[in-house]
Amino acid sequence: MDRVKDFDRFIARMRAAPDMDALTEAMCEVTDVLGFRQFALGHHVDLVRPPGNAIRLTNYDPGWISETLERRFFADDPVHAVNTKLVRSFLWNELSDHIKMTDLHHMILDRASRFGLIAGVTIPVRLAGEYEGSCSFATDDYSTVHPLGLALSPAAAQFAFEGARRLMRLRDGRKVDPVPDFTTKQREMLILVGRGKTDAEIAQLMGISRSTAHDHVEAGRLAYGNAQRTLMVIRAVFDGVITFADIFRR
Repeated sequence: MDRVKDFDRFIARMRAAPDMDALTEAMCEVTDVLGFRQFALGHHVDLVRPPGNAIRLTNYDPGWISETLERRFFADDPVHAVNTKLVRSFLWNELSDHIKMTDLHHMILDRASRFGLIAGVTIPVRLAGEYEGSCSFATDDYSTVHPLGLALSPAAAQFAFEGARRLMRLRDGRKVDPVPDFTTKQREMLILVGRGKTDAEIAQLMGISRSTAHDHVEAGRLAYGNAQRTLMVIRAVFDGVITFADIFRR
């Protein structure tokens, strides 16, 4: 199965999702393709009394969700604790590298393991004006994870969050921003930024001056509300301006 082509199909499903249930279904399929069995995506808030603008999607076992709420495990979750310290994705088997694990932490992980939450990866998600959030993918053993599963999981997290933000804006009666009208050169720039290229590298690859390359990047960022480079690419892929396959095609 071509995971990159699958990803573009999933992104299209997320973009077209009419409600949170449809978005959750799309994430369940993404989770399976990545080689995981469960996922949880959302803002880190009081889950017993969550604010109305908090995002929360998951297919975790209902028994684990009930226990987490009843015993308020979310307030002391070691995965959440590490999430506050890092900006990159991290595996659950490296938690002790970043925090001092307490007896309570070990107990929470032990309880979670009884619901198949043993081997996981968590992607911190932060955007100005939002609650801190994350997306976790979990299974019972890392051997089930597809070879590209860990590499693609951060993108899946960001696209799902973008889909949830869109649905929240629609729910609240807020306007959804129209898709920017990019030129061919600007689309090429977006693809190269998606590949991690600097302004200087973009200039060389496109055969333009560094200042012109910088202008293209800045125009793209401004088109998405002065977004940082990574978010600009995420929004462009989500909007269908470029595809995931464009970025991976060499």
